[in-house]
Amino acid sequence: MQGNRRPAANLLLITMRIARTYNPDLALLLAVLGLLAIGLPAIYSASHVTDEFGKVLRQLIWAAVGLIGLGVMALIDYRGLARYFRLYYGILLILLVATLFLAREVNGARSWLDLGLFKVQPSELGKLCLILSFAGLAARASVLMQTLPVFFKGLFFVGVPLALVLVQPDMGTAFVYGMIWLGIMLASQARGWMIFAVLALVILGFTAAWKYDLFLPHQKQRLDFLNADPTGQGYHQQQALIAIGAGEFWGKGYLRGTQAQRGFLPEQDTDFIFAGIGEEFGFAGLLVLMGLYLFILLRLLSITEEAETTFGRLVTAGVFAMLAAHVLVNIGMCLKLLPVTGVPLPFVSYGGRARTWANPEETLIRM
Repeated sequence: MQGNRRPAANLLLITMRIARTYNPDLALLLAVLGLLAIGLPAIYSASHVTDEFGKVLRQLIWAAVGLIGLGVMALIDYRGLARYFRLYYGILLILLVATLFLAREVNGARSWLDLGLFKVQPSELGKLCLILSFAGLAARASVLMQTLPVFFKGLFFVGVPLALVLVQPDMGTAFVYGMIWLGIMLASQARGWMIFAVLALVILGFTAAWKYDLFLPHQKQRLDFLNADPTGQGYHQQQALIAIGAGEFWGKGYLRGTQAQRGFLPEQDTDFIFAGIGEEFGFAGLLVLMGLYLFILLRLLSITEEAETTFGRLVTAGVFAMLAAHVLVNIGMCLKLLPVTGVPLPFVSYGGRARTWANPEETLIRM
């Protein structure tokens, strides 16, 4: 059992409460439930041969835990969360430092803590802590974020945990952390040239690291995904493309996907569930899936405008950036537009880290 992505989901719950009223955002909630309704059959299709209903039942349990969390967190007044931003940041740093020393190395990365009954990825909980802590800091700084000293303070604030994640190394999560920084900075109305300068430095740094072989061998292989051997490093993405293409517009039909049912598509219930859905439900099914994500993201932007407090606006912006990063990276790697980074599809991929991932975010939205 992997219960590590629940915090990321609970952010969406908190964001729901940032709207002007305390009435439930039923449209947003229904969109999230719609994604879950798509994910459950897809998980069963991907796993029923070896696990029957096991993974589906566990997914339902995580969903129930998430709904309970929604009810509890909906009672919290989000305004009171801002004053504890230093506490969230401290928890974030402790989690990430502990991971470096206590996590076992798996596939070249030290990202998971084995707690016996289940494994936890602290950097996922870190997303919740990062959004709340950085939004709290930026809200206190307010217009001062437009000055260089405060801007660099915010950059350092996010740069430390981002660097700790890169050391693991986990480039996918590091990218999400960077997107959270970008989303909150844009919402805090920081000067455009400052943000552009940082992005330019990141691109230059990445280029230099590639040129001087500063990436680890397995990282460089993943980044060179466009030239990867389709029978080796590029196998996952090649099979995903075959699955999506085979589905054409209407799909092959439920439980009739050749790639999924015969085991050609790797990680088909987690990282590549998008491809499995594409094969069995076709482009039409993927349009519905992407339409639900688009609705949620647009609603988040609307809530950003409706938020009564600066903290509420910045938290919602952080949630928007995080969710958008997950969706774009996951779909991008399935379409071979981005390297494989192990970023799940929120509310759809199997695992507590992908389903309960949404609950904190849902609560934040409803505050």
